[in-house]
Amino acid sequence: MSLMTRVFGSKKPVSPADHRIEHAVAPEQDTPRPLRGASYREASVTYESGYTRKGIVLDYTPNGVRIRFPTNEIMPDFVTVNARAVNVSGQARVIWQEGSEVGLALVR
Repeated sequence: MSLMTRVFGSKKPVSPADHRIEHAVAPEQDTPRPLRGASYREASVTYESGYTRKGIVLDYTPNGVRIRFPTNEIMPDFVTVNARAVNVSGQARVIWQEGSEVGLALVR
Protein backbone atom coordinates (compact mmCIF):
# COMPACT_ATOMS: atom_id res chain seq x y z
CA MET A 1 0.00 0.00 0.00
CA SER A 2 2.90 2.36 0.52
CA LEU A 3 3.54 2.34 -3.22
CA MET A 4 -0.08 3.32 -3.97
CA THR A 5 0.10 6.16 -1.51
CA ARG A 6 3.25 7.47 -3.08
CA VAL A 7 1.99 7.23 -6.69
CA PHE A 8 -1.53 8.44 -5.99
CA GLY A 9 -0.70 10.56 -2.97
CA SER A 10 -2.41 13.72 -1.86
CA LYS A 11 0.23 16.06 -3.24
CA LYS A 12 -1.42 19.23 -4.47
CA PRO A 13 -0.84 19.99 -8.16
CA VAL A 14 1.22 23.03 -9.04
CA SER A 15 -0.70 25.50 -11.19
CA PRO A 16 1.07 27.04 -14.18
CA ALA A 17 2.21 30.63 -14.14
CA ASP A 18 -0.37 33.26 -15.08
CA HIS A 19 1.63 34.59 -18.04
CA ARG A 20 1.66 31.09 -19.58
CA ILE A 21 -2.12 30.81 -19.31
CA GLU A 22 -2.69 34.23 -20.87
CA HIS A 23 -0.38 33.36 -23.74
CA ALA A 24 -2.16 30.05 -24.39
CA VAL A 25 -5.67 31.50 -24.49
CA ALA A 26 -4.97 34.94 -25.96
CA PRO A 27 -6.63 35.27 -29.36
CA GLU A 28 -4.24 35.72 -32.24
CA GLN A 29 -4.80 38.50 -34.70
CA ASP A 30 -6.06 36.72 -37.78
CA THR A 31 -6.13 38.41 -41.10
CA PRO A 32 -9.30 37.60 -42.96
CA ARG A 33 -8.97 35.41 -46.01
CA PRO A 34 -9.95 36.97 -49.31
CA LEU A 35 -13.50 36.28 -50.34
CA ARG A 36 -13.82 33.31 -52.62
CA GLY A 37 -16.02 33.49 -55.63
CA ALA A 38 -18.19 30.43 -56.01
CA SER A 39 -18.28 29.22 -59.55
CA TYR A 40 -18.99 26.19 -61.68
CA ARG A 41 -17.01 27.03 -64.80
CA GLU A 42 -14.73 24.98 -67.00
CA ALA A 43 -10.96 25.15 -66.61
CA SER A 44 -8.00 23.36 -68.15
CA VAL A 45 -4.70 22.46 -66.57
CA THR A 46 -1.62 21.71 -68.68
CA TYR A 47 1.39 19.79 -67.40
CA GLU A 48 4.97 20.52 -68.51
CA SER A 49 4.78 17.44 -70.73
CA GLY A 50 1.88 19.01 -72.67
CA TYR A 51 -0.82 16.75 -71.19
CA THR A 52 -4.05 18.71 -70.65
CA ARG A 53 -6.84 17.93 -68.17
CA LYS A 54 -10.22 19.60 -68.08
CA GLY A 55 -12.02 20.27 -64.81
CA ILE A 56 -14.56 22.47 -63.08
CA VAL A 57 -13.68 25.53 -60.98
CA LEU A 58 -15.45 25.23 -57.61
CA ASP A 59 -14.18 28.48 -56.09
CA TYR A 60 -11.45 31.00 -56.78
CA THR A 61 -9.58 34.06 -55.53
CA PRO A 62 -7.20 36.38 -57.39
CA ASN A 63 -4.34 34.25 -55.98
CA GLY A 64 -5.62 30.74 -56.62
CA VAL A 65 -8.32 28.32 -57.59
CA ARG A 66 -9.91 25.04 -56.45
CA ILE A 67 -10.66 22.65 -59.30
CA ARG A 68 -12.49 19.31 -59.40
CA PHE A 69 -11.50 16.82 -62.07
CA PRO A 70 -13.46 13.78 -63.27
CA THR A 71 -10.60 11.38 -62.38
CA ASN A 72 -8.18 10.98 -59.47
CA GLU A 73 -4.79 11.54 -61.09
CA ILE A 74 -1.77 12.73 -59.15
CA MET A 75 -0.63 16.11 -60.41
CA PRO A 76 2.93 17.44 -60.71
CA ASP A 77 4.14 20.27 -58.46
CA PHE A 78 3.75 23.01 -61.10
CA VAL A 79 1.14 23.32 -63.86
CA THR A 80 -0.34 25.95 -66.16
CA VAL A 81 -3.96 26.76 -65.35
CA ASN A 82 -6.38 28.37 -67.76
CA ALA A 83 -9.76 29.37 -66.31
CA ARG A 84 -10.62 32.42 -68.39
CA ALA A 85 -14.28 32.33 -67.34
CA VAL A 86 -13.21 33.38 -63.82
CA ASN A 87 -10.20 35.43 -64.96
CA VAL A 88 -7.56 33.06 -63.53
CA SER A 89 -4.70 31.93 -65.75
CA GLY A 90 -0.96 31.37 -65.60
CA GLN A 91 1.63 29.23 -63.88
CA ALA A 92 0.38 27.63 -60.66
CA ARG A 93 1.74 25.51 -57.85
CA VAL A 94 -0.24 22.56 -56.52
CA ILE A 95 -0.88 23.34 -52.84
CA TRP A 96 -3.06 20.37 -51.92
CA GLN A 97 -4.83 17.47 -53.57
CA GLU A 98 -7.59 15.32 -52.10
CA GLY A 99 -9.00 12.76 -54.47
CA SER A 100 -10.20 14.57 -57.57
CA GLU A 101 -10.06 18.09 -56.04
CA VAL A 102 -6.95 20.24 -56.28
CA GLY A 103 -5.95 23.59 -54.76
CA LEU A 104 -3.71 25.70 -56.99
CA ALA A 105 -1.86 28.90 -56.06
CA LEU A 106 -0.83 31.24 -58.87
CA VAL A 107 2.90 31.88 -59.10
CA ARG A 108 3.65 35.57 -59.56
